[in-house]
Amino acid sequence: MNSSAESLQSVASLEKRGIETRHFSNDPLLFRIDLATFDFYKNLSTTNDKRLMALISRTANVNVTTRLASKRELKHYKEAGHEENTRNVRIKYRTREENLLQSGTFDPVWGLKWLLSSVVLVDSPLFGTADITRLCELATMWIGALTDAGVHEVSDSANELYDVLETGRSELMCVRALGGNLPGRFNTACSLLFGGDFKRLYVDSYAPRWATALQPMSSCADDQAGIGTNAPLSIAEARECVASVVPLDTKCRNCGSYDLRVKEIGSSSNDSGLVPVKVCVFNRQLMQEEGQVLTLLFEQSVAMDMRVGFVIEATLYKLDNGQHFIDSITMVWPSYTPLDYLEVF
Repeated sequence: MNSSAESLQSVASLEKRGIETRHFSNDPLLFRIDLATFDFYKNLSTTNDKRLMALISRTANVNVTTRLASKRELKHYKEAGHEENTRNVRIKYRTREENLLQSGTFDPVWGLKWLLSSVVLVDSPLFGTADITRLCELATMWIGALTDAGVHEVSDSANELYDVLETGRSELMCVRALGGNLPGRFNTACSLLFGGDFKRLYVDSYAPRWATALQPMSSCADDQAGIGTNAPLSIAEARECVASVVPLDTKCRNCGSYDLRVKEIGSSSNDSGLVPVKVCVFNRQLMQEEGQVLTLLFEQSVAMDMRVGFVIEATLYKLDNGQHFIDSITMVWPSYTPLDYLEVF
């Protein structure tokens, strides 16, 4: 069934039940969204579509499987002789709507951004390409159904909602690719040689205790210190990888965990073949960038999946020659992610 047919069927169902969803209805907005969403949901034909729609409905703070009002209450809504029931249903939805407004999360644009970032990447991390694509298709059809049902508060934001969906469809694939490719060969080599997490995991952990105690964490790793068989690079490969960019006697000056927002993606240089990517520290509490712009280096195969606006949660290191590198990547967020809410919920 195509989106227009499903939308018209939803509208017909609402009209048949005497539910007014048009512009200035007395019904709470949350209730009107719930009705239109459930009618769209129940007309989906596959179990997988219904599973995905159950996630999408969270965008609008409605639950298609556990609704605020019971089936009996909804059946008798606005029926003659059931005025008390009608009043109680309205109170339930209006109270919930007021609570959501106070929390600042009753916003379809914000909800869609949340769905296409935290829900997909954290709550349902096993989503494959097909599921992400279908989820975006269903969300597009659902927005059309809400618009056709006369939920004007949603139709007023329809263009922005469609833009978020289009961006999400593209960026989510890139985020998935980066999840498997970061920090990249160059950054891994720096981490092995100059005191990053890879050095601690694969070099120092295999060295005798007396050798580790004598070796400063910021020093260049010694071939004889020993290295684990699961290390991503050998010491010799790591040295070869960084030699044209960083002197091998360079020391690590400082490090810290940061949110790094991608500002600019350059082109590969002729000397090293690495792509310069400019980033800045993003302060999640203030929701703004701070400090100077820094340059990180990545292989072309990694940089091709970078997008301006991506936020990378990682440990950032500074070497005494001014070069920066990263390791311990915990998350990559798309450009539209509402980062100020990620620590709240």
